[in-house]
Amino acid sequence: MGQGRRLATVLVALMAALPVLVRVPTAQAADIDAMLADADAMMGRGDVGGALTTAMRACDLAPERPRVHATLGVIYQRQGDRERAMASLTRFQLAGLLARGAPDESLTHEIADAEALLVYLVNQERISRGLPALWPDLTLAEMARRHSDEMRDLGYFSHGSPLRRNCTLDARFRNAFGAQARAVAENISRMAGTLWSFTPENVSDSHERLMSSPGHCGNILWDRPDHIGVGISVSNCGDYWITENFALLDE
Repeated sequence: MGQGRRLATVLVALMAALPVLVRVPTAQAADIDAMLADADAMMGRGDVGGALTTAMRACDLAPERPRVHATLGVIYQRQGDRERAMASLTRFQLAGLLARGAPDESLTHEIADAEALLVYLVNQERISRGLPALWPDLTLAEMARRHSDEMRDLGYFSHGSPLRRNCTLDARFRNAFGAQARAVAENISRMAGTLWSFTPENVSDSHERLMSSPGHCGNILWDRPDHIGVGISVSNCGDYWITENFALLDE
């Protein structure tokens, strides 16, 4: 399988518009983006303290920007502060869910928590092996949510969609980003049963099952991607579908 595209699936048998960033003045938005880019670069150099200071300054200026919280989440995780990391990552995931029209209710917040947990667990696997953490991305997360939604709504479990427009991972990436992927991978997982399956414990178990599969583990630890998007869909009876997308987005 080519270096630019890898797929893996797991089935646990226990059992739409793209988000829009809150608009801020153009000059301020450019300043925030520059600060966050500086924080990313500092992280790459190992200057975690400097990255945190810069990201916190960006957060003071534009706390409504989801990317600020994604950046803070990764930095807090590198510092070993799980509580703050999870709070920031959850705030980022929740922003994406609300932007796509999800109701501001308990299940939406639980989905945001679970998506953030998977981002955290993936990055913990990478950090523990000396790999760089992946930056959460709104568009990549929405791409993942759409695939999870489609699997739930159309009753299938596969990387290949029955809808021609979304038939492959490459096609879904082009639809989301308007360009061909340079490197992209996808993990999917599902849990279903007679009882309500969507719990934090089961989501953690889904991650462990992905890590126990060479294909999924290879995607999680692949050194080419720099961003991650996680999307979870939950049925009325508590079954859930997970999609994890990994992609190289930065130059």
